[in-house]
Amino acid sequence: MTSENIQRVFVKPDDTATINCPKCQLAKTVGVGKFRTTRHTITARCTCGHSFPVSLDFRKNYRKETALPGTYKTRVSEVDDKQWKKTKLTGSYNMQAPASGNGYMLITNLSCGGLQFTTPGDHAIEVGQHAQISFTLDDRKQTKITKHAIIQSVAGNIIGCRFADDEPLEQGLRFYLFP
Repeated sequence: MTSENIQRVFVKPDDTATINCPKCQLAKTVGVGKFRTTRHTITARCTCGHSFPVSLDFRKNYRKETALPGTYKTRVSEVDDKQWKKTKLTGSYNMQAPASGNGYMLITNLSCGGLQFTTPGDHAIEVGQHAQISFTLDDRKQTKITKHAIIQSVAGNIIGCRFADDEPLEQGLRFYLFP
């Protein structure tokens, strides 16, 4: 069984998915909530007798594979007064904030909630940092997108981030992501 013949199905918020039989084209909506915490690849059996593998995608937002070049600019996260602890220690202290910087990136996948990108070389990006992401969609209008994002994961040169909640999603990006 190769990944090419596995049917990928997106699970709706009510934990249902519509599965199509590749042999007879019968479509059936089934409850798949019980697989959320266990397996995400199951074997479906159609009423025609055909069995086939199905990969269940439980993501909140549809994720589109891309290869879009762009730039990022990170900045230090805003410091919250609750992070400081009062002490009675004396002496001089040197405060160091997380590194900030900018660079080129390649967006490998994109959704309404965020994106994943890779950097070509070394970087100083850390989880929790805020970033300004700029890129151009490869749509007919060559739509330019600039979003504020929060870094969620860093695995070497693979960075995952979510869009900041305080700004709406551009209409051009919504149309681009429509499956």
